[in-house]
Amino acid sequence: MSFANEDVLKFYKELPFNIFGDIQEHQKNIKSGVSLNNHSVLTNILTKKMKVLEVGCGVGWLSAQIADRFQATVTSIDFNQVAIDTAQKAADSLGLNVRYEVADLFKFEPKDKFDICVSLGVLHHTNNCIAAIQRCVENYVKSGGYFYVGLYHLYGRRPFLQHFEKLAAGGASEGDLLKEYSRLSNVKTDNTHLYSWFRDQVLHPHETQHTLQEITEVCANLGAKLVSTSINQFKEFKSESELFEQELAYEAVSLQRISEGKYFPGFFTALYRKN
Repeated sequence: MSFANEDVLKFYKELPFNIFGDIQEHQKNIKSGVSLNNHSVLTNILTKKMKVLEVGCGVGWLSAQIADRFQATVTSIDFNQVAIDTAQKAADSLGLNVRYEVADLFKFEPKDKFDICVSLGVLHHTNNCIAAIQRCVENYVKSGGYFYVGLYHLYGRRPFLQHFEKLAAGGASEGDLLKEYSRLSNVKTDNTHLYSWFRDQVLHPHETQHTLQEITEVCANLGAKLVSTSINQFKEFKSESELFEQELAYEAVSLQRISEGKYFPGFFTALYRKN
């Protein structure tokens, strides 16, 4: 059974997320390591001998950067042929050894399990995020391996969405919304890249939001224990309950950022290790 969302597939076929207007800019960003540099908790555990799976790789930045920096054995899946074609073209042009494959995560059956399964900003776009997490941990991560996941936060995401919903209800056009997103994000990039982010953040047809507590409980039931999380900037913690208390403040943080005219997507990541 699959919980892949066909509206999401159609949406990303029209314009894949995180894509640049030309292949040279795409290559430049792979070599910069910009995506991987944002996930030091991941780079701290990656080694050359590891087998890595990225679930929902999109145009393949992260996977390509892992292959480039660590020469790990990397497999990347996405259900969007357009994104996979772009990812493979860029990786091949740089001589990187990444295996990109068009696959539904709910049907993908690898021969062996992986040392690390990564899925960032993807599973909340399925029709059943919890089932997606369960499949990743159960089917893709070997004993002693890691699951690194990034999701929209239930409290932290809400102010961002409400901000744009209010603008749209007041008659703002798509162009107006794009201008406001550009103001908040304040990222200098090419127009295609900016528009791919805007569509992903503001116009997306389907997403769900979650809490660290919810996901940690799901993973615990599968024998995977929380190692670290962005909720406390990946610092050591005495108990999971203290983290669950901290995440209650995410909405206030998001509201403050919006009021200051700053981009805050309401996103969190967490690293789990499977017994």
